[in-house]
Amino acid sequence: MNPTNRTSNPLSQASNALLEPLLTQLAEAETQQDWSRAESLCKQILQQDSGQWPIWQRLALSLEARNDWTQAETLWRHLTQRFAQRPEPYLALASLQRKRGAPDAARVVLEQAERRLGRTSELDASLGFIDDPWANQTAVIPLSAEAPATQIADALQKAQQHLEAGRLAEAEAAFEQLTLARPQSKPFQINLAQLRWRRGDVRQVIAQLEPLFTLPLQPGPLVKGLELPWLLAQALQADQNWKPLGPLLSELQRLAPGEARILLMQAEVALATNQDLDALPLLRQTLAMAPGMARAELALGQVLCRLGDWAGAIQSLERAVAQAPDLEEAALALEKARSELLWQQGETALAAADWAGAKRNYSALMARGDEPRALKRLELLASLEPQQLTTEPSSVSIKQPGSVMRLAQFSSALDRLEELLN
Repeated sequence: MNPTNRTSNPLSQASNALLEPLLTQLAEAETQQDWSRAESLCKQILQQDSGQWPIWQRLALSLEARNDWTQAETLWRHLTQRFAQRPEPYLALASLQRKRGAPDAARVVLEQAERRLGRTSELDASLGFIDDPWANQTAVIPLSAEAPATQIADALQKAQQHLEAGRLAEAEAAFEQLTLARPQSKPFQINLAQLRWRRGDVRQVIAQLEPLFTLPLQPGPLVKGLELPWLLAQALQADQNWKPLGPLLSELQRLAPGEARILLMQAEVALATNQDLDALPLLRQTLAMAPGMARAELALGQVLCRLGDWAGAIQSLERAVAQAPDLEEAALALEKARSELLWQQGETALAAADWAGAKRNYSALMARGDEPRALKRLELLASLEPQQLTTEPSSVSIKQPGSVMRLAQFSSALDRLEELLN
């Protein structure tokens, strides 16, 4: 292969004449697989003509050939900048990253190339290779139910190597073959389900695990420890598949009556299916078993909000936030509960003609940013006559001079307020 470009330019012809011996030596070194010498020759050529893409490419390939992965990756990354309009350096960098067990990094490189160069068949094919664990024929060993123990051991070793290197697609495909060969092996089933759960494919987790169990659950290798049925329950909850989840949770609770996580999931299912009154005792039981469980405090706060017990909800949500400060859902629910409590107190004070108390709560609500409804109530209070607002119901006595007049004014204010509220 002669990578140089011929031209009629005298300077270029002179340069080509000088490079010809080096190019010949480079071809010989590559034939002899003398990669150190090939690397040295590539650098000599590039010192004289640094714009030659084929020589840069051959330099990077020589680094790969002698397994100098770090330098090769650094060089390919540099070439994606230097030759940004060529697809080859992106494809080479992505291929190297996948070989090194970093398919996600390879995908990022190819997506960057697609943004710069547009979509091409080469990039599509490379992306498909990254997502296909069978593209590398040695990555996964096909197995059958008749596979001997030695073949199972080899396949398991390869699956574990994929896991250790972060090659999750290959690991998943390998464990899938292992479960086909040994469906009653709990470790194989757990590894496969966890890999599918990790990438968010809950439907595939359900399809894998549901056939393994019949109710009532019987003691055995797949049930002991409850890891697999619990994974199935989590997948059913994530898929909002409530019908089979209820009986499964009842069975899990029978087998592990002191497990707070099961009670909590039962409460969450009750909440999700609008059975708030059923959720309440389950949550109180959960917190009696596990007082520091932030998710249970959050769920209790949510159900108390639905039932209009804002003060109780605030207490639960404050505990949830204290136990898990990064639980954003609890923090948002707490802010809402505090606003709703102020509104409720303001409405109660308004109905009791406690003008000062109503104004205090509505003003606090407005200060929290809940402006529209608080502003409406404050405008309502401002529209009433000052005399009406300052008249306290407890201070009105028919024995005092003029009390009949004040009582009439107070009654008129209440009537007007009721009209405005309606």
